[in-house]
Amino acid sequence: MAISMPVLPTRRQGLWLAALLTAALCGWTAWREQDDGASSASASNAAPHRRAVPAISPAPGAAVISAGADGLLERDPLVESKTDLFRFVSFQPPPPKALPPPPSPPPPAPSAPSFPYRYFGRMVDVDGKTVTYLARGDALIPIHVRQLLDNTYRIDAVTETQIVVTYVPLEEKIMIAVQTGN
Repeated sequence: MAISMPVLPTRRQGLWLAALLTAALCGWTAWREQDDGASSASASNAAPHRRAVPAISPAPGAAVISAGADGLLERDPLVESKTDLFRFVSFQPPPPKALPPPPSPPPPAPSAPSFPYRYFGRMVDVDGKTVTYLARGDALIPIHVRQLLDNTYRIDAVTETQIVVTYVPLEEKIMIAVQTGN
């Protein structure tokens, strides 16, 4: 037993069928318009009079509009607008408000003045102890640990490579490099 499938029209057959239906509908519509025009003409000849429409009376208290001598309607004069209708309108956001000036930066932290002494050298005295000298101007000053210079600078450490000095008012340390010789 074989199952038969319905035969579908081809694309060309479908287009011809659509064109034929379109032409038939156009002809039928034109034929109906001709018939409607003929029947409406006979109906207008049969009823030559118009139907009367009752006049509508204005509501009590309503303003009556009357035509002037030139046939134009009279009306109240226009009221002046309080705003300019043609003013420039911008949709840009308003400019930012001026910011107050930033606060002045805090004053710099106090620092120690430049060290007025310079390293002069070392010497081994008669007892075999090494003595380190600093110079200020033409004066040579022998130094040792925990010594105060001018009641302002304290010698904290003396080593072969550096001298550590503290500026007493600020407790700021100053490192002085020591040159070692042969």
